[in-house]
Amino acid sequence: MTSDTRTDTRTASGQGYHTPSPELERWLASHVDQGFKAEPLVLSMLRAGYEAGFARAVVANALRQPRAEARPAAPATVPAKPGRNAVRHQDREIPILFRLDSPRVLLLQNLLSDAECDALVALSRDRMQRSSVVNPATGEENQIDARTSTGAMFQVGEQPLLETIEARIAAVTGIPATHGEGLQILNYKPGAEYQPHFDYFNPKNPGEARQMQVGGQRVATMVIYLNSTPAGGATGFPRIGLEVAPVKGNAVFFRYQLPDGTMDDRTLHAGMPVEAGEKWIATKWLRERPYRVEG
Repeated sequence: MTSDTRTDTRTASGQGYHTPSPELERWLASHVDQGFKAEPLVLSMLRAGYEAGFARAVVANALRQPRAEARPAAPATVPAKPGRNAVRHQDREIPILFRLDSPRVLLLQNLLSDAECDALVALSRDRMQRSSVVNPATGEENQIDARTSTGAMFQVGEQPLLETIEARIAAVTGIPATHGEGLQILNYKPGAEYQPHFDYFNPKNPGEARQMQVGGQRVATMVIYLNSTPAGGATGFPRIGLEVAPVKGNAVFFRYQLPDGTMDDRTLHAGMPVEAGEKWIATKWLRERPYRVEG
């Protein structure tokens, strides 16, 4: 939402803009026609500086207006009916332990079986190398002090086990398996960590823009815990006060692309230092378009 959709009138308490305008009405009508629901519209208005009560009222009014050409609604992040406490894939029922809607975060129980977790660890042991990150200036993979894990990368569908897991992730998230990057297995020894960071790319940085040429922007992440860490090693979200403890077979899914295409910076997250034992995880990054590796 751009600043030209708001007026310069503020409430007496200075809490935000609260005067309607033709530009705001057109913006709302356009986004309602595209299938946007109340929550993302209100959130976008709040970020543009509108007062909360006013934003909710005008969004509710816009949603009540008849539309000549209604477009399909944006797909749900998780293909489960509201209020459902589990997602089913084939013969597996995956309980949802908790969910946040804003930002969108789900904690899934037993996404993988113990045997699948152990098999992923075994597959990766001979491939482990010091983990790297994308250099924002060049797009190359560089090692930095902020990330002290080791990792192994797999191609999409490289082995039958990976195909099975990728299909399950697609069923749970509603994002096609073709949009996923290859699974990355990471190992954190005592003291190892990954300091707060975003998984999505900043297109203003040349190197990150280059990464977006092969599948577009990252839109969501699935982190799967392959063992239960005795102490430390949580996935922390400092801007929302959330820490997810690593429990074998569980997974945390978070989506950072909002319906209007902007990135949700509340998904800033970290792999917190391991205090005892070690931590094994599998990470799946999901793109907005089918992902391919440059040849």
